[in-house]
Amino acid sequence: MNVRPASPDDAEELARIHADMVGADTTGPWRGRLAEHLRQHLGGARIAAFVVDDPEGGLAACAMGVIHQGLPGPDHAGVFGQIQTVATEQRFGRRGYGRAVTRALVDWLTGQGCTLLNLTASDEGRPLYASLGFTPNARAMRLVGKPFHRA
Repeated sequence: MNVRPASPDDAEELARIHADMVGADTTGPWRGRLAEHLRQHLGGARIAAFVVDDPEGGLAACAMGVIHQGLPGPDHAGVFGQIQTVATEQRFGRRGYGRAVTRALVDWLTGQGCTLLNLTASDEGRPLYASLGFTPNARAMRLVGKPFHRA
């Protein structure tokens, strides 16, 4: 298996895999915006993806992440990574591809100075992430798709 950094040429396939993973409308306009964003920013200082190629074309697995600047805390420097997507095409499951691309992304994020990494784990992915040193954080909450209004 050969893990490589994704390039802007992989943007459309990465967007497809991400859409499949989140179970969203895979043909909606957001997917085009995601592909364009990846084309513009992959290979830059803040967004990276690592992939394993499908020998028949496309990608067998990927892990994508983003670097954010936050406020320093007692256990981190304020530069943190958000692992957005880890996915392996079903027919390539149980071959270590997910672990390999995740490890490559973790190495890249920490090499860029991230001292805190976050991700949302599926039940299937939880054992993998635990084996890489991730621990649960039950305090996270989010607000999605709503304008922010004063009460």
